Amino acid sequence: MRLDASSRAVAALLVCFAALTGCSGEPERPTLAEATRQLVSDGDALVSGIEAGLTGLTKERADQDRNTTCVKGKAQRYFRAKGNFANPSAENPPSLVGLLKGDLEGKGYTEVVDNLDLWEDNVSVAVVIHPETKLTFVLMARMEPTPNVLIVGKTECYPSNG
Repeated sequence: MRLDASSRAVAALLVCFAALTGCSGEPERPTLAEATRQLVSDGDALVSGIEAGLTGLTKERADQDRNTTCVKGKAQRYFRAKGNFANPSAENPPSLVGLLKGDLEGKGYTEVVDNLDLWEDNVSVAVVIHPETKLTFVLMARMEPTPNVLIVGKTECYPSNG
């Protein structure tokens, strides 16, 4: 079967369209500033849902570059929150971690390590990652020792600004 000129043009157009749309691969990586804004927004949302049940809450809201786990010339940002249960006898660490994990899954995060992988000494842990932004959160709750609740989020390593 031989294609005429208009059929070849349509076929070429379809190939170009496919190459420019869904076949283009992974979404563009966010900038460090964009990833940091999302990290802080998601971290703040987690904390706001549980802060009434915590005492001694402290937060670090990704306000400075860190290079402790990056190669030279790269940096990343961290969101950290920790606190103690206000009423420990009424708390259930696996339920709290499940609640936090569910909140992040609702925002597109995927669980990469679950509680069964890390269960030890009544410590409940989940690790989730966002497939597009590559943000990672580690969620942990335990009865002892304090702090009882730890939330750590981080960006990927990005080129340093300085």
